[in-house]
Amino acid sequence: MFEKVKQWAYGARYLLARRGEKTFVELPGRRVQLWHGGEGPAFVYLHSGLGETVWLPFHNTWAKDFHVYVPAHPGFAESTGIEMIDSMDDLALHYAELLDHLGLTTVCLGGVSLGGWLAAEFAVRWPERVQRLWIADAPGLWSDEHPYADLFRYAQDPARLRQLLFHEPQGAMATMIIRDLKQMNEETFLAAYRALRTLARLTWERPYSPKLAHRLYRIRCPVLIIWGEDDRLIPPAYAHLYAQHIAQARVEILPRCGHLPMFEREATFVELIRDFCRS
Repeated sequence: MFEKVKQWAYGARYLLARRGEKTFVELPGRRVQLWHGGEGPAFVYLHSGLGETVWLPFHNTWAKDFHVYVPAHPGFAESTGIEMIDSMDDLALHYAELLDHLGLTTVCLGGVSLGGWLAAEFAVRWPERVQRLWIADAPGLWSDEHPYADLFRYAQDPARLRQLLFHEPQGAMATMIIRDLKQMNEETFLAAYRALRTLARLTWERPYSPKLAHRLYRIRCPVLIIWGEDDRLIPPAYAHLYAQHIAQARVEILPRCGHLPMFEREATFVELIRDFCRS
């Protein structure tokens, strides 16, 4: 019952998160779903492969201090143009064009998992456009000593997927975010399928970039690296591997947290990033 109360409380916070507005941006051959809201410096959140593409409570908290932009990657939610995207290089260029369209010359940039990798790829290509960079539980680098877990192996097994992604796989957030198949309506199931298909297109053959480690020195801005201590998908060793290649990086390891800190350790996660980007 206590876990149900937590879920109801989060649902109430979601319904009361009123700072965000949904809109669409037209780029050549692509349509981008974009939530945005708040006032202050531009803050761009790049979502994970989970597809958190609606305005969520943690976005709403950041919007007290920043103008927060939450675009959906091509192939996620209502964004189109995935047929034009074959690699992370393509996706980084897509975001350069989106920021150009929005008139954002410099931004605070960051993301979780796939979004964190993408943020790093963007920052090494256009370092002058990133004022602050944060990366959370991101692939992109590779170590033979610390291989990633195979996400696709458990894609149709919600119980195993929750074990992979959460410190508390039976906790309120885990069971709310990763639902059993019988609990999904048609719309939710199709959205999950579309997200998984897009993630496979981007990462199936190689879920990292052999060149990224040698390019990270190009990042000029301060960098915050956040990782869940119990991340079973992308081990915490990668937090320190990223830091080895970015001289100005600071690492924060979150205890009692898995792969998705924006859900499992929301308050700490939001505060760390807010204070970092305000400094």
